[in-house]
Amino acid sequence: MENIDYDALKKRGFLRQKQEGFFVLRTRMSEGVYKKEHLEKISEIAQKFGRGFAHITVRQGIEVPFIKFEDIPQVEAELKLAGIEAGTSGPRLRATTCCPGNNWCKQGLIDTFSLAERIEKELGIKCGLDLPHKFKIAVSGCPNACTRPQWSEIGIHGQIDTDSPDRRIGYAVYLGGCGGRDPKSGFKLDKIFTDEEVLALLKRVVDYYKDKARPRQRLGLLIEEGGKDKFLRGIGLAPG
Repeated sequence: MENIDYDALKKRGFLRQKQEGFFVLRTRMSEGVYKKEHLEKISEIAQKFGRGFAHITVRQGIEVPFIKFEDIPQVEAELKLAGIEAGTSGPRLRATTCCPGNNWCKQGLIDTFSLAERIEKELGIKCGLDLPHKFKIAVSGCPNACTRPQWSEIGIHGQIDTDSPDRRIGYAVYLGGCGGRDPKSGFKLDKIFTDEEVLALLKRVVDYYKDKARPRQRLGLLIEEGGKDKFLRGIGLAPG
């Protein structure tokens, strides 16, 4: 086991367990939506390669523990055939989490699934993207903020723009939050963004972080180091 590249396995969705020789398979699907065939395949993998059970993660993924190292190639092949995405760990973008939004929640103001899909497909900002440190994006359908957007590097929730003549629905944005041992609440931008504006902003923030942050430096610490005004100018927003 001493010659195993554990970081490469993390990127592929296999995390080293405390039990020697075993790995946790971490899966994820865009918007956190698993179809019948995905659930059946994960159940099959748990029975065939694990110990017959799975665990639902706080980031809307499904993990299967007790995968043997020698079984990883076969597990990966079966996941690929079933169209199941691998999760990740280490210095990378985690799976974007989102509540149901207006797809079925009566409180939802925005289509969270559509936004998450556009983040992945149009911007290429997808789980597993290599970055200086872990980075999380959370999307919530309304100000109830069920996905806790204030505690992610980028947090978004639907909100009515009361300053607009037609009270349009847009996106409130928080930046620089994180959980962990030293949790930080992100700061809220003083604007309600449109669809295109929020996507453009998200890309600028990720690009800025990728270019400016040191290894193992979270976005919140990068903002603190240079100052909020410098950060806002760096992502194309005037301080205010």
